[in-house]
Amino acid sequence: MKHLRILSLSITAIVFALGVTAIQVWAASRSTVVRPKLVAVSSCRVLASRIRTANATASNVAYDNAGPVRALNLGAPMPTMAPSAASGAKESTGVATPFEVAPSDGTYSHTNVQVQGVDEADIIKLDGTYAYHLTKNRIAISLVNPAIDSRMVSMTDLPSDQNAQDFYVDGNRLVLISTKYENRVYPMPLRTRLMQPQGVSYMPWYGRSVTVADVYDIQDRAKPKKIRTVEFDGSVATTRRINDQVYLVMNAWTPWDGQSYWYGSADLVPAYKDSKAGSAFKPMATCGQIIEFPQPSNEYLAVASLSMSGTGDIKRTVVLGSAQTIYASTENLYVARTDWSQPSVRDSLHPETLGEHTVIEKFALKDGTATYQGRGTVPGTLLNQFSMDEFNGDLRVATTRGQVWDQQNPSTNNLYILGADMKLRGKVEGMAPGEKIYSVRFMGKRGYLVTFKKTDPLFVLDLANADAPAILGKLNIPGYSDYLHPMDDTHLIGIGKNAVDAEQSWSSFGADFAWYQGIKVAVFDVTDVAHPREMWETDIGDRGTDSPALHDHKAFLYDAQKQLLTFPVLVAELTPEQKSGPEMSASQYGDYTFQGAYVYHLTLDKGFELLGRVTHHENDDAFLKSGYYWSHSDNDISRVAFVNDTLLTFSPNQIHLNALPTLETRGNIVYPAVPEPTPIPYEDGGPIRILPTPVPMSSGGSSGSAVTPSVAPMVK
Repeated sequence: MKHLRILSLSITAIVFALGVTAIQVWAASRSTVVRPKLVAVSSCRVLASRIRTANATASNVAYDNAGPVRALNLGAPMPTMAPSAASGAKESTGVATPFEVAPSDGTYSHTNVQVQGVDEADIIKLDGTYAYHLTKNRIAISLVNPAIDSRMVSMTDLPSDQNAQDFYVDGNRLVLISTKYENRVYPMPLRTRLMQPQGVSYMPWYGRSVTVADVYDIQDRAKPKKIRTVEFDGSVATTRRINDQVYLVMNAWTPWDGQSYWYGSADLVPAYKDSKAGSAFKPMATCGQIIEFPQPSNEYLAVASLSMSGTGDIKRTVVLGSAQTIYASTENLYVARTDWSQPSVRDSLHPETLGEHTVIEKFALKDGTATYQGRGTVPGTLLNQFSMDEFNGDLRVATTRGQVWDQQNPSTNNLYILGADMKLRGKVEGMAPGEKIYSVRFMGKRGYLVTFKKTDPLFVLDLANADAPAILGKLNIPGYSDYLHPMDDTHLIGIGKNAVDAEQSWSSFGADFAWYQGIKVAVFDVTDVAHPREMWETDIGDRGTDSPALHDHKAFLYDAQKQLLTFPVLVAELTPEQKSGPEMSASQYGDYTFQGAYVYHLTLDKGFELLGRVTHHENDDAFLKSGYYWSHSDNDISRVAFVNDTLLTFSPNQIHLNALPTLETRGNIVYPAVPEPTPIPYEDGGPIRILPTPVPMSSGGSSGSAVTPSVAPMVK
């Protein structure tokens, strides 16, 4: 064995020296393989080499939890350096974090988030007195408590070149997250300028997607004032707020064309601009601060933070990589992406490492600083952010591997637990072959996983021992749940779709599936973990019925103290004649008949009690005009909230206030119409561009304008 190890090291050294593909030859077991250390790029020359190699490389390379399983396409041997600050970062304390249902004092609702203490941006926020609503690229602030005095206080128009996404509110500050397109972040490279024909003026050689974070002072709700703007070269994947710090996770691309021979950090590294520090973009980091991985990449993963107060420095961490799915605890940030690459050299000893993998980067979060900790890799792909969860310092990950339609190699569903060092501790593999994950929820020492193809198996997982997770029980029922929400320690609410097996006539096509139907909401009792059961169920509509809560948990509202469950629904229904007709099929869609909020009183004793429905549509015109697809209306309810005993429903045009539990109307706040854009006149040669008249900046530097109504809005 000793001689074999020496031979392995010799072969590896020779391969690196020749500058060709390095093939890892292992003689020791997987548990003893030493992972290569991740370091910062030593110079701009090395960074440019990595980018140039990535541009010429068809596929990237992934790692599994024991080390490299495939060839490393290295442009040059990895530089060595002393351990970086990231390697010395303080690890998680490992203190037990028992599961707790979201706290509520019943005074007003909060954004439905995955982790308590980690806020998520949304299009509405409440503070107990005011409602903040992002609608039609405007921020509406309305007084909603007391309901009798409800009115719009201000409407702030946002810059037309910005596409507002969502926002945070904390005290007298509001942070708005937007995107826009920037024609020129950095100047055009010198080589490009010199080579263009004389007298020809090109548009900037590239355009950029830019993420914008605007900080507003809202102490005077009638006159919000922008006090700081930070722009980042890249597209935002998601954001989180922990205490006073807003963290932005972004994907960015190198501004370098891969050919110029004059380059520095400003040519290779994504940029940012801070209104507190001037009007010019500058690199987010120097070349020597970029963390690199063994595989080449021309993409950057950037994590930046700013204070809700609008003060302090903008902290930034940049690594070569990208982001798809993000999970954050109060201590750590996990950024995942799918790697579809295939190895250049197959590892016959570990065939399970072939196929799609999920690569997860870990960052420690403290006081706005994101310190890179390392990475782990698991087989398969993630569904969404709920596929990851941190508990006692470990990361639990649920994945689907393979494709449902592949009958030769059926898909499987799996659970992996990675330690604080991102190395594999335990796993459960091979659940529900031929199906895929539709929803996941981790609750302390338990995990719940829903898969689907024809029926809905609800798996109950024991995660108390991270080294030996196990299946405790499962429940098979028709349909599936797209989202699982904790009701208490032993009960779950699931919202998804009902399903009916495909008719026999489809068997000739080799079909083995079920037709989804209307929305199904259920309460699951997992007190007896070996025998979970469905306690209560209610159905809404027929095939074609939909809800934003199926794919966006922020549209789902459950409050345990009020025993209130509500969410927006678009209802499609079949007539009794259609259901009883000879042509009736499970694949038949209903016609749209309703859009609005369903409001339930939910208890374990009586189940779902429908209190009523709230809609912003005054008549059936939108439903009569609809065809196969629903054309979204400005009166469609997208969010539901409450303040004390008043239910609030939000659509792009208005807010309705209804009493709880009677749903009696208490008032409407109708927003002013958005002015029609000025048409651009044309002549034979093309459009004549009209330059807007410059508007003096306010003392707060805001480019948006606040509209304060002189009279109270219409109340019905």
